[in-house]
Amino acid sequence: MKDSKQVEASYSRRGMLLSAAGAMATAMLAKPAILFGDPNSAPSSGARPHAAFQDRLTGPIYSNPCPFTADLQPDDAAQKKGIDRAIAAGIGVFATTAGNSKYPTLSFHEIKHVNRVMVEAVDRRALAIMSTGDWELDQTIDFAKFCRGSSADALQVLIPVKLREPEQEDAAVDFYRRVGDAAALPLVLHGKFTDSLLTKLVGLDCVAAMKEDHALEDFVRQQIDHGQRITIFGGGGENRFYIGWPYGAKAYYSTYSTFAPDIAAKVWKVIQSGDIRAAAVLTAKFDYPYIRRFNHGVWHATLELFDIGTRHVRPPHKVLDDAQMAELKAFFESQGVKPYVYKNA
Repeated sequence: MKDSKQVEASYSRRGMLLSAAGAMATAMLAKPAILFGDPNSAPSSGARPHAAFQDRLTGPIYSNPCPFTADLQPDDAAQKKGIDRAIAAGIGVFATTAGNSKYPTLSFHEIKHVNRVMVEAVDRRALAIMSTGDWELDQTIDFAKFCRGSSADALQVLIPVKLREPEQEDAAVDFYRRVGDAAALPLVLHGKFTDSLLTKLVGLDCVAAMKEDHALEDFVRQQIDHGQRITIFGGGGENRFYIGWPYGAKAYYSTYSTFAPDIAAKVWKVIQSGDIRAAAVLTAKFDYPYIRRFNHGVWHATLELFDIGTRHVRPPHKVLDDAQMAELKAFFESQGVKPYVYKNA
């Protein structure tokens, strides 16, 4: 039998081990980490040429919806109002994107205008990321030079459709290299990239980040493979972001940031605490039900309900009628969100 001193020492050692395990678990919750280290620590190979930009690319991202006036012109006042509201709530990243900002419905001149208005509205109070469309190299370089002449912090570059085939890999690398030279800013990759192509692209000093836009298993694998070198952010809502979070993902598109940014900021605060289960409860209540009914007509109707812009949107997107607006209002009220509270906010 063990004497009392041996028993006491055994319990003491056990207590120390339990305390250490508890502290480790708390630390892992407070900051996402993979099994053998934090993916946001110093990269295993290659430097982070745009570390200052990457360090600020965190949290919910305001994806510019490109509001329209009743006569279907880009609504500068509404764009500024939405951005001001989001910044006041603590949203720190703003971006256009070819899809959400409705590039197929805009002329090239209008695309430049909408990007310029966004950057000027942000006014260096947060990150501002301009973006390209599915364009030829000459048009992309034209836009890259336009971006370079602004106060944008980065340029998101959509890979052209014709460069997405495996046999076009070298041409795709050359495309991004030349666009990076023209922009002289950090580049954010946008599109679907094979592992082979992405490995080559992250070797370019100009590449700083990527909007994940593929299957969830690709998000996880590419985050593990390249998250120490580039910032990979969730491109499809909070629920997708939670898949990448344990592996080091730290930013994501947030729909509520564009009309009720206080809710988006609350979710981010809970994420930062490390309590992902609690954050997921909020997502299940707010963001995910909205995403399930999401289309651009609904989004712009939401901007009107929350006193940012109008419900109007260019074809082929459809404008909601009064009955549909009432149904949308009831949806938010069922969440406990009162759109009228945001009037004149």
